[in-house]
Amino acid sequence: MAETRWTRSPLPFRTGPRPTLLALAVSIGLAGVGADAAPASAPSWGAIATQAPDQRYGYAFDHATREAAERAARTQCERAVGRAGSCEVRTFFDRSCGAVAKGNHGEWATATAATSAAAGREAAAQCDRFLPTEPCKVVVSVCSQR
Repeated sequence: MAETRWTRSPLPFRTGPRPTLLALAVSIGLAGVGADAAPASAPSWGAIATQAPDQRYGYAFDHATREAAERAARTQCERAVGRAGSCEVRTFFDRSCGAVAKGNHGEWATATAATSAAAGREAAAQCDRFLPTEPCKVVVSVCSQR
C-alpha cells in the first residue's frame, strides 16, 4: 500500500475576504444602489413629414414611440395638404431636435442635432450643397424633451 503524504499549502484555507468584511462591503455597496442613480429617461420621439412639391409640412414631438411620432407628423402634414397619403416622414429624432430647410427651386434637406438652432443650421447647410440660387431657409425646426 502506498503511503499518502500531506503537505501544507502556502495559502490558508480561507483565501477570500473574511465573512464580516464581505458582508460589510456588500451592505455598503447595496446601500448606494439607486441613491445617486439618475432615472433612466424615457424615449421622447419626434418626427417631421413633408409633401414634396410645395413643401407643406407636419411635425410631432414628445411621443413614446417612433411610430407614433411619424404617424402624428404625417397626419398633420396631410391635413395641411388636404390629401391623405401625400406626405412622407423626412426625419425622426429621440430626445433631440430635427429641422427641414428648403431652397428656392425645390431643394430640401433635413438634419438632427442637440438644439433647434444647430439642427436648423445643419439642414440649411446641407440644402445649400444642392446649389440653389438663393440661400436655403429653415422651414421647420422642432425638439422633443430630453
